[in-house]
Amino acid sequence: MGSEEQEWIEAPDGWGPNEEHQDNDNGSGLLDLFGNDDPHDLFTFNIKINNGTTKTIRLTGFKLGSDETDRSTGVTIWQAAPRLADYLQEHSVMCEGKSVLELGAGLGLCGITAYYLGAKIIMTDGDTHVLQKLRENVRQNCGSGDNDAMTADNNAIECRQLLWGSPHMEKFSELEKFDTILGADVIYTEASIPPLFDTVAFFLKKPRGRFVLSRYNKWSNVDDEVIIKAAKERFMHCTKGSEGIYIFHWNETEENEQTDEK
Repeated sequence: MGSEEQEWIEAPDGWGPNEEHQDNDNGSGLLDLFGNDDPHDLFTFNIKINNGTTKTIRLTGFKLGSDETDRSTGVTIWQAAPRLADYLQEHSVMCEGKSVLELGAGLGLCGITAYYLGAKIIMTDGDTHVLQKLRENVRQNCGSGDNDAMTADNNAIECRQLLWGSPHMEKFSELEKFDTILGADVIYTEASIPPLFDTVAFFLKKPRGRFVLSRYNKWSNVDDEVIIKAAKERFMHCTKGSEGIYIFHWNETEENEQTDEK
């Protein structure tokens, strides 16, 4: 890992350093046997690999609507992640032999799917609690290894912390640009859109790189047009791949025109 990780939590109402996070144990450190049901959950998905076989992915996390997901959005599976995983299986060309970066990887469904479709992938999240679950799931599904690099079948899959925008993304300047960038239900507030697209613009390879965004929930009523406008300001054009899937790619003609005007 390039630098020490920063304690960080991502809640539905926005981002922030994890200054007030407390475990839900009534201060005793013991499980409340007479309280709520066990909040843990196991999510199982079957994905079709390019060679025609099926791979079962098992992800450990927390139930949707539990106290844990109220505090940290990435420790469960939201609807946009299976939708993106399905899209990748139908369009495996975006993964096979490609360098892939996932933003807001959560429990790891999309990134692990991309890995088994032939991608060399770096899965990232800003939330330190989510990263713990993500790394557990990658080890469980993709082989063994240390916190950052886990290898199987001679391909690398990495889990790293990445906070969007400057100055955080510059810490990853040693990385090459990526053919494909993935994100599923990663927009919770309008304020998160500029740093998200700054990060995409920083890492996306030109001229043929693609940012694949899956949206199911319109958190905080953030409209699609606000997202598309932010992309356009960074010389990216949007096309719709399928229901809830948005593909952003470089609009080099417009970028060159603005450069010439300067």
